[in-house]
Amino acid sequence: MKKSILVCLVVLLAIAATTSGAWAEGHTYNIVKDSHKIKNKWDLSGTFVAHPGYNWGGLSEGATWSYSIHIKEAMNGDVSVGSIRFWTEDGIEVVGHVEATARDYDYSSWSGNDLLAAVGRAEYNDTAYNFMFLYAERAVWFVISDALYDSYWSAQAVWPSSLRHYQLHSKVPDETFTLDYKVIHE
Repeated sequence: MKKSILVCLVVLLAIAATTSGAWAEGHTYNIVKDSHKIKNKWDLSGTFVAHPGYNWGGLSEGATWSYSIHIKEAMNGDVSVGSIRFWTEDGIEVVGHVEATARDYDYSSWSGNDLLAAVGRAEYNDTAYNFMFLYAERAVWFVISDALYDSYWSAQAVWPSSLRHYQLHSKVPDETFTLDYKVIHE
């Protein structure tokens, strides 16, 4: 009796594991094998003065912003991780938690082979938002919104200004942003 119960349990566990994708060849919990491995790692930190009109809703007109960017791009950019943090000396701070990245993001006015984009969740003033981030050697841009980013992300677009709660943009061409990146897996 104990043996037949044990056999039934093993069979049920095997069926459950197979249907969930956990035991399917090349997959772990519905993630394609190795897609979660880190391909590149980027780190960037420093300061810049906000571009007029893109200075966090006018809260810090002409303020100097500090930033710290740490992104781990996965083999499949849709499972990338990291953090993006901007802050001012007068107490404004926003932190984004990266959920996906894209290289060579083809956003119309930012096109180029040096463009890195990221999306995810952000916290600002104890409120949760979604964020979009663009990086090019010539500029950085960060925006938060209540809107979902999925359809814009898949179209390689950004939220229209009507959906942006707060946004930050570095002055162009005042800064050069050199991203320190390391290739982890190829």
